[in-house]
Amino acid sequence: AVVSTQSTGTSVASGCDLFVRFITLSRGQNAPSSEIDILECKGFDPVRKFLVDRGNLFMKRLKDSRRKIAQLAYPFISDGVTVLTVNMSRVVLEILMKAHEKAKKFKVLVTESEEGPLMVKKLNDQGIQATLILDASIGFVMERVSFVLVGAVGVVENGGLINKLGTYPVAVMARSLNKPFYVAVESFKFYRNYPLSQLDLPNDAKYENAEDTKHPEVDFTPPKYINKLFTDLGVLTPSAVSDELIKLYI
Repeated sequence: AVVSTQSTGTSVASGCDLFVRFITLSRGQNAPSSEIDILECKGFDPVRKFLVDRGNLFMKRLKDSRRKIAQLAYPFISDGVTVLTVNMSRVVLEILMKAHEKAKKFKVLVTESEEGPLMVKKLNDQGIQATLILDASIGFVMERVSFVLVGAVGVVENGGLINKLGTYPVAVMARSLNKPFYVAVESFKFYRNYPLSQLDLPNDAKYENAEDTKHPEVDFTPPKYINKLFTDLGVLTPSAVSDELIKLYI
């Protein structure tokens, strides 16, 4: 199910990695005794049932993560603000819909990018005032932006962001004009990698097709440009990501 989503290689790799850990670490102190018995049995049917049940629970937690993030993030959207976002992000959409549901009055600017028009359509369909802007116009519009809110393809160990191409220049421009830059991301996208520059990203993260390496799909935003991350684990600073990764994988 994770593989069938819109996620790129980074999201799929980190999500599948966490699923394996979720299965293998299920015999911890909080695991029901019935699960421990199943792991000790010799027949395959009980084991298959166990794997299916754990898989369903894992997917439920993934689906609930967006709701949790929206609940944490929507209070940051106050009446009269203008939010800038990049491309299409389902978790950002969820946050904006939650704020609209709470009768907040705000505007959204969406960079054209690849799926920007789809994001604008989904927002307008919900009654949210959204405008599509050219990627090259971010310098012009940034002065009237209250803050930037983007989704993520992945968040790496140092708290940096891997996201759709064009996110990095938006973050740089936001910093130059002292505009907050927020990231909304599910914890299954925490990615065990430590890039220091664009060139450090592995090819399977940068390119959709390993044979076509002319144009990357994503870019890397260093953690110094990020103010906060809204996650299903809470509101984090970039420096806190490494601690959360340790908790997830150990």
